[in-house]
Amino acid sequence: MADQKLISIGIPVLNEELNIPYLIARLNPVIEEIGRRELTVEVLVNNNASSDISGTLLDDWAKSDSRVRINHFPFTVPFQESILRLLQQSRGDAFVLLQSDLQDPPETLLDFISHWKTNQKIVAGVISKRQEGIFQRSIRKIFYRLLKSFSDGKIIAGFQDFYLIDRSIIDQLKQLSPEGLFLRGHISTRFGYVQQVPYKRVNRERGKSNFNFPAKYSLALDGLLLFGTRFIRTISTISLGGFCLGILGTVAVLLSHLFGYRAAMHGWASLGVILLTLLALLGMTTGLVLEYLIRIYRFQIFSSKSGK
Repeated sequence: MADQKLISIGIPVLNEELNIPYLIARLNPVIEEIGRRELTVEVLVNNNASSDISGTLLDDWAKSDSRVRINHFPFTVPFQESILRLLQQSRGDAFVLLQSDLQDPPETLLDFISHWKTNQKIVAGVISKRQEGIFQRSIRKIFYRLLKSFSDGKIIAGFQDFYLIDRSIIDQLKQLSPEGLFLRGHISTRFGYVQQVPYKRVNRERGKSNFNFPAKYSLALDGLLLFGTRFIRTISTISLGGFCLGILGTVAVLLSHLFGYRAAMHGWASLGVILLTLLALLGMTTGLVLEYLIRIYRFQIFSSKSGK
């Protein structure tokens, strides 16, 4: 028993009273199968200040199963920060993230573990098919295409917060700042090869999603700003080009006046050149400042583990 490796299953929960009984019913057989593979399990659940009876249901689960530990938050924290806290609490040789709404199948955890036992450090659930409207699908595709196009690292389209990571990865991720987190970006770009496991994501059957538009917007913005460095460089480059054109145009007009040729410049045309130059200067300055700030942030992330 002492030689058995430990798998930590992390589950963030917010107002999931309708799903918790089904989650337990589907996860228990998976846990038993993990045990048959000569591994032990701990289940870590963050109750994110639920206002329904989720906390009571989770406490009952912990009382009936010593492998389950519940952490009750006194106030709601952002979803990515909740995941980070699960990583920090985990003691396992590997950590698996599972969401409590059951859109991601718990049974796929067994595939994750199989790959991990062949020395894969990161195993990512990647959506091969999902049920969603045309508008949502279009927005999602646009976001991932932008992120892939403008990222310096390899961004995996369809990679959700459904994955297994090895202890060597956990020890680095758990030191991240809780501000501006986009954990999928760190996992897919910083640590080399990612083993992908395709799966079908289903619609939520019970309860209401807590991941509203502002939360989605904030997460998408974090992803683009922190990992879309080329996006910022593109803005800076285009702005620099516009600024140079504006300066060249101004110099050309001044030189023409110097040599006695006065080109017809109507009020709106001259005003347009001035505005273009100012906007280009603003865009270039903003891009440079953003890239500088992101470099500082990344330096703090990569150097944080050496300072602890």
